[in-house]
Amino acid sequence: MNKQSLLEFKVYICQNAQCQVRQDHFLPLQQMIQCQYYHNNSDKRRNSNNYKPIYISDSNNEANDFCNNIIEYLYHPRIYGTLPCKFQKSQNCKAQHCPFKHDENHIKQAFQYKIFTKLNQILESKSKENDLLFNSKKYIQRIEINQFEDLKHEFKQFKEIRMDLIMNYICAFLNSQGGILYIGITDKGVAQGIKMTRKQKDDFQIEFDNILRHFDPIVLPQQVELMFVPIYKDELVMIQDLFVIEIKINVVDKKQLYFTNQNEAYIKRNATINQLKPKEIKDLVLLKQMS
Repeated sequence: MNKQSLLEFKVYICQNAQCQVRQDHFLPLQQMIQCQYYHNNSDKRRNSNNYKPIYISDSNNEANDFCNNIIEYLYHPRIYGTLPCKFQKSQNCKAQHCPFKHDENHIKQAFQYKIFTKLNQILESKSKENDLLFNSKKYIQRIEINQFEDLKHEFKQFKEIRMDLIMNYICAFLNSQGGILYIGITDKGVAQGIKMTRKQKDDFQIEFDNILRHFDPIVLPQQVELMFVPIYKDELVMIQDLFVIEIKINVVDKKQLYFTNQNEAYIKRNATINQLKPKEIKDLVLLKQMS
């Protein structure tokens, strides 16, 4: 497929009344791509490739920044001809307009070599955008994660963000051995996620940083790392505005005892936290100074 054919593939509606794809909307991908024209929204491509090569569902793609269907994803210039063939191995694939990668000779014949070389250089350069797309961390919705709750890992699933409880856990980790707080993971270790718009994420970050500055002593930036990890419906489909919030707490000074902005001290005990009473605070301070 040359450059012009790639740009026009599935952009125009099929006018052939006898077209098999037009008559059957539920054909598998291998048969759907036999026709170069689109038949409904499931195989329609836009005539612009300004959208990012990430496939998410229509309901979560209001700004049209991402691919609306698997066709837009597979025939995006950044993706076309780069993934191993899913139909048959290498040159044995007989699917017309196949978007997948075959042996090198087949690629040279099916795709203008200059275009393929350009794409290959982009992929091999491992640009920041490619690293973010292909190599960044993600969670699959309703799938159990490969981690268990213990002294250094805690799961929380909120209907609404509880910043006070989050700060109690951060304080407990700071007064213990450090660790990671996962917000959006159930007690059973299943990824559910927290719904957060861009503004809500910004507001969360501002409030988060402001409260940490009111800890006693002040929590330094390198002590707490905040990350919004995206939730995917499957390996390809990202769910917009749904994240697991990961908060990594690093212990810098093991002799220091931290108090929250509410002047409370907490400590981590296995899969829970405990607020320290005055005598416990005194004993812990002595223990930290002796260690």
